[in-house]
This record gives sequence, C-alpha cells and structure tokens, in this order.
Amino acid sequence: MAGGEQRALVNRVLWACGLLLVVAQLVDAERLPIKTYTTADGLAHNVVNRIVRDSRGFLWFCTREGLSRFDGYSFTNYGKEHGLPAATVNDLLETREGVYWVATAAGLCRFKPAGKTTGEY
Repeated sequence: MAGGEQRALVNRVLWACGLLLVVAQLVDAERLPIKTYTTADGLAHNVVNRIVRDSRGFLWFCTREGLSRFDGYSFTNYGKEHGLPAATVNDLLETREGVYWVATAAGLCRFKPAGKTTGEY
C-alpha cells in the first residue's frame, strides 16, 4: 500500500471514530427508575423464589418466609399464621376462575387471599 493510500485510510478511520464519539454523546437513552425492595419495605423475606403477576395486576412474591402481595405501593404478607402449610413458598398459580394454588415446602394448597387456605392437596 502506498504512503498516500495508507494516510487516507488512517484519516477515514479517525473520522469514523470521531463521528462515533459525537453520536454516542448525542444519544440520550432513557433510564428507567429501578427500586430494590427488601424486608425494610415490607417484603416477607429478601430471598424471592418466584414473582407472579395475577389477573388483577398484583405482583406476588414467593419467599422463604411466606407469600407477599404487592399492589404497587405496599406489601401484604401471608404465612403459616394465615393457613399456608409451610413458610417457604416456591410458586403461585392463578386459575382462569381466579383460584390461587400455592406450592410450599410442605405441599400444595388452595389459597384465598383473605388469609385462609382450604387445606393441603
């Protein structure tokens, strides 16, 4: 490659790098707000096994210390004292009819958010 061609190639590469730097500074990507929730915010436990969104828009957090329902503002917690067979909740399923099934470390139960279960299955 001749000296003139090599110099022209270097100039093109430098221009391309400079253009990329200018464009990168002009691009202002939107940063979405991220909030970390912990037990200090009302979550039942900091270890979350699963997160499920139900048909009503609630987020359910299956944790090692029960089930937490989040309405966008605060948590409502359900545990053994509300009829769950065990503290550790692994999963939650909502049927088409709106019935909640909760999988815990001690078995499966039908759960009513008012706080009572209908037994283990």
